[in-house]
Amino acid sequence: MKNKVIVIGAGIGGMTSALLLASKGYDITIIEKNNAAGGRMRRIYHNECVFDAGPSLITMPFILQDFIQSLGFGKQLSDYIDLLPIHPICHYKWSDSSSLDFYTDKKSMHKALQEFSGSNSIQEFEFYLAHAQKVYSATKDVFLFNPFDGFLEFFKTKNLPLLPQLPLLRFTKGFHDHNASYFSDKKLIQLFDRFATYNGSSPYKAPATLMVIPYIEWNYGGWYPKGGIYSIAETYLQLCNELGISIIYDTEVKKIHCNNGRAESVETSSGTLLKADYIISNSDVYHTRTKLLGRNSEKMPDLSSSGFVILLAMKKNPFSMKHHTVLFSDDYQREFHEIFMEEIPPQNMTVYISVSSITDASQAQGEKENWFILVNTPSNSLNMQWNNDEQHFYAEKIFKQIDKYYPEFEAYIDGEPRYISPKHFSEDFNATGGSLYGSSSNSMFSAFLRPKNRDTKIKNLFYCGGSSHPGGGIPLVILSGQFAAKAIMESKNL
Repeated sequence: MKNKVIVIGAGIGGMTSALLLASKGYDITIIEKNNAAGGRMRRIYHNECVFDAGPSLITMPFILQDFIQSLGFGKQLSDYIDLLPIHPICHYKWSDSSSLDFYTDKKSMHKALQEFSGSNSIQEFEFYLAHAQKVYSATKDVFLFNPFDGFLEFFKTKNLPLLPQLPLLRFTKGFHDHNASYFSDKKLIQLFDRFATYNGSSPYKAPATLMVIPYIEWNYGGWYPKGGIYSIAETYLQLCNELGISIIYDTEVKKIHCNNGRAESVETSSGTLLKADYIISNSDVYHTRTKLLGRNSEKMPDLSSSGFVILLAMKKNPFSMKHHTVLFSDDYQREFHEIFMEEIPPQNMTVYISVSSITDASQAQGEKENWFILVNTPSNSLNMQWNNDEQHFYAEKIFKQIDKYYPEFEAYIDGEPRYISPKHFSEDFNATGGSLYGSSSNSMFSAFLRPKNRDTKIKNLFYCGGSSHPGGGIPLVILSGQFAAKAIMESKNL
């Protein structure tokens, strides 16, 4: 008899686990709260534009390629998805009208740095990346490409070669201080500080080890699937169909029933009990432990940031947009203090704009552009319910901020905007406080505190997704799904 596995959530992590297990003969059922798969990887149609309402690019594409090959279909990633390079990978602007394009080829990047702040910045950039490369090479097999056992990892024989290299990691140094020790130009420091937001953290609280994030983006580039990011979810759905995986939509898991340290079944919103030999939760770990398992004493993690999103269809305009643009605030430290200390939406905010139709014209009709606008906000915002009036009020503040960089940009808005608030992330995906990445990396111990892929109390319960090891973002979520599936395959008589 096949082992029965229930996966809670049809996000990319959950479907990764399901696909890998199904390819090995397991009987898989995925239970999805919403009416479509993909989790936060969503496609939204609005005002004749298509929006990626979740991730906006993919890096480290070899992780997706290797996973598809591991399923044994004899297929390559290119058989399903056409990845387009994003060039430049991002356009950065400051309120004094200065700007810098960030490229992933050395010649273009050196030229951009030379014009931006002189030849010294080129040398600083190269030294920074050289250090980050050493850290990435030393830590990737411990912190990224394998399950993680916390502090015990350093006592395992296979990881002993890492010990002499621990000073390179600069655990005890802050990310901002590390960046400031390399770059003399304050704007370049701010640019590299921004990479802390890739996992919802503050550069003034997160450890210097986050230097691997800009290195990964530089080394592996940024890519956009033709037809939109959601084409990855569509590929997964096609593979699920080929492997006979059942997905039950519009059904929420309300409880995991356990007995003698084992999970026996899940109870759905319709009152149905579904039994399983193994359960994988692709839902938020804190939500799973408190709401589904009833662990009332579970300590809430130091949450990552959330975000406020505006979807805009834009008429033909003179702004010469790039695929990704960041409009930096004038007081970055104040901005993060408001998010993580005061727990209020920043008043002088950095604005991120993704216009995927620049790379793939099919994402907007005619001469329109699809502006996806994101501002970092706190999870569990104080004094904010994110009702319609509050969303509109904060959107107007964001528009005024954008107008400083693109004067009269509002004249080119075509139709009403659509908003996605922290409240939506909380309600749609059971994300604690609307957090985008689960726990933040706002301490030197963050990597050791992120939930493992296996529950410590329930033998046959496993976790995947952005709130578990190794973290958020498409590549890491795929890895988390593989870790959970492989843990089940390695389990004997649980």
